[in-house]
Amino acid sequence: MLKVGIINITGYAGIELLRILENHPEVVISEVTGRSQAGKPLKEVFTHYSGDLMIKENLSESVDLIFSALPHKISASVLGQYVNNGISSIDFSADFRLPRNIYETTYDVKHPYPTLIDKFVYGLPEKDKSAIKNKKFIANPGCFPTSVI
Repeated sequence: MLKVGIINITGYAGIELLRILENHPEVVISEVTGRSQAGKPLKEVFTHYSGDLMIKENLSESVDLIFSALPHKISASVLGQYVNNGISSIDFSADFRLPRNIYETTYDVKHPYPTLIDKFVYGLPEKDKSAIKNKKFIANPGCFPTSVI
């Protein structure tokens, strides 16, 4: 079983990801974070969820794969430490999706981990499934590219 951690479970993308992954036969959700709700049982925050997960402030490094559902300009600052330690990661934000110069111009912020950008592959399976099949670090496409598929 693949032990998965979800960063920012309390956002829409995070809780939807949990809904999808909790039915996957090869995945166990082992940890979730949500800073505003840290310390609470997930089923207290989302009453439709019946599991025993506690919302943490930070993930441990005992997970096999991390999904970051944090927004642009925040995700890289949290996810970067896990990437540096070699933990497979899928980022839902634009933080590892764009080249540094475009990212910094678009979001008017310095990238906190610019040396990690090249480790990520753009993860649009409909475009090139083989490019992401065995990659450790995937930058999910945004809503515009996925809306035209």
